[in-house]
Amino acid sequence: MILTVAGSLVLYLTFLRFAVALVNLVSRPYLPFVTRDRSRLPSLSVLIPVRNEEKNIGTLLGSLSLLPYEKAEIIVYDDGSTDSTAEVIAACARVDRRIRCISGDELPEGWTGKNHACHRLAAEAANEYLLFLDADVTVGEDLLKRAVSYASRHRLALLSMFPRQKMRSRGEKIVVPFMFRILLSLLPLFLIRRCRWTSFSAANGQMMLFHGETYRRYRFHERVRDRLAEDIEIMRLVKRSRLRGDTLVGRKEIECRMYRSYIQGVNGFSRNIFSMFGNSTTFFLLYAITGLAGWIILLFLPWQFAALYFMMVVLLNAMIAATSRQKIRENLLWLLPGIAAFYHIAFLALRRRKHRTFEWKGRKIR
Repeated sequence: MILTVAGSLVLYLTFLRFAVALVNLVSRPYLPFVTRDRSRLPSLSVLIPVRNEEKNIGTLLGSLSLLPYEKAEIIVYDDGSTDSTAEVIAACARVDRRIRCISGDELPEGWTGKNHACHRLAAEAANEYLLFLDADVTVGEDLLKRAVSYASRHRLALLSMFPRQKMRSRGEKIVVPFMFRILLSLLPLFLIRRCRWTSFSAANGQMMLFHGETYRRYRFHERVRDRLAEDIEIMRLVKRSRLRGDTLVGRKEIECRMYRSYIQGVNGFSRNIFSMFGNSTTFFLLYAITGLAGWIILLFLPWQFAALYFMMVVLLNAMIAATSRQKIRENLLWLLPGIAAFYHIAFLALRRRKHRTFEWKGRKIR
């Protein structure tokens, strides 16, 4: 009797994830194409915090230079890089006069490096919209025009996007898709803009577009100065302030190679995995036990339970791959190793939460 109840609970929770994945697939949470005259668009500041990004920053600045936007500036904050980042930025600035670089100062007590860099960038920006981009993204297909048009039309305080992920190594293909497996099976994205509940919040610091006047009033990065997962916290602040926010999934207009190996991936995701579950250890463990390992219970029940479970798991992961513009066959091929990687990430995250320390790009964060 207890096994039957437990098995039914696993199937029910799996069905909920299946339904959310289906809703996200059907609702097409993508940035629309627009025909608005570029000359009528609000002015834009593109703001890029960097630290030891010599391998990425040139590619991003080059892709930005190909996107015409008449009233735009591009500001890069070099946060104490010890490689050739500054030289790469200077070379790009000689080609595109919209680019300028400011050198970072000492990190104040109580701030994380990225939040301080974004805060400093916003203080330098003078335009109507502020677009924060991470150095490891590339942009195209008129992203600037389309993003500002969408945010302006919907009167958004914040528009964020999850870039389409470029995965080349085996380790990346194992680790990186889990981000979308959580996002697109637990949260119907259309509710971020349409529902004021803070529980329906998601954002990605790799791309965050703010209405400038609103940002200057609320000083979002200053208010989350000590948070590792500042993006989701800021979206919650937006909603608590009765402002409008939205989060979309990127296609070819914004892409990213987030990590280049398995080890980089698990270390990076262990930094902010709890934020994906509302910083709730209980919710996190519930997902880990019933959402991923629940099939073990079904092995002790009639075969129909396991058959239904595995059918839903395959279909929901196929829908997630389609929505996030991954290769479905490749996504399913690395599904089991990806589940194992989730538990590796979970172990590291729990250990680091216990010791309250984390190192990222040469800085220890507590």
